[in-house]
Amino acid sequence: MFKIYNNFGKRTLCSLFLFMLVCIANTLSAQDIQPPAALRDSLNHLSKIMLNLSKTEEERLKANIKFKTLLKGYLQKEDAAFAMFDSVPALARLAPADKRFILYNWELPHSDGTFTYHAFVLHRSLKDNAYQLVELTDASALIKRPESMLLKPEQWYGAHYYKIVTVKRKGRYYYCLLGADWNDRLSKKKLIDVITFEKDGSFKFGAPIFNFKNTTSYRLIFEYSSKVSMSLNYDDKRKRIIFDHLSPIEEGLKGQYQFYAPDLSYDALVFKKGKWQHIEQVDARNDK
Repeated sequence: MFKIYNNFGKRTLCSLFLFMLVCIANTLSAQDIQPPAALRDSLNHLSKIMLNLSKTEEERLKANIKFKTLLKGYLQKEDAAFAMFDSVPALARLAPADKRFILYNWELPHSDGTFTYHAFVLHRSLKDNAYQLVELTDASALIKRPESMLLKPEQWYGAHYYKIVTVKRKGRYYYCLLGADWNDRLSKKKLIDVITFEKDGSFKFGAPIFNFKNTTSYRLIFEYSSKVSMSLNYDDKRKRIIFDHLSPIEEGLKGQYQFYAPDLSYDALVFKKGKWQHIEQVDARNDK
């Protein structure tokens, strides 16, 4: 009697162990897929050309086209959403906690000191949960009033994103993107944009959820001197976006943003009543 129970227990434990191994293997394969080495090597080689200003403009543009073509081809594969690109430093990969979408993002410097930004958004369809790939087109040079515009993917205000902050308003999720724009030789920019999804799966950039200096904005853009740095980060502990307060270096230079710099004070944005509310002169000593 004891031997029969013991054999049954061994078989049960063995089956349970095998089941756990399969689950672990499936989890790892779904979360940590590495793109083919040949693809990673090609992307790294091309990105070095793209970012090398000693190369001609034509060489860098051609390298960028090849980079985009290779990446797009891979992202159209079934398991591409689980691929990590940690070994391709020029390519940023960001996703919110709910995995609603994945954003792949990079920049291309130009000989005149300006930059063009490129991105793909891989997002889930609400109908069949399958991923769809959308390319973003940087149209920032053509947008006259970006703070007050709702923009489509082909009208994207280009930037290099480094953080996603998700907030909820009236049952709808707003994915807030913290990003940088190296702009030109005179000034740089930091910005906060927003992605929202419609029921049909389409998405747009911008939303009237920023109360900043008594004005409602669709996105926030901070421009400052290219000779200095500006911090713009999310404080997860206090649930707020905190950033350097910018001021002109002299009173007579108001509105000439190439002469703006941090003035050693900090502002914050706190999400209340469905909007990011601007708060001036906050204590940032505990936010590091």
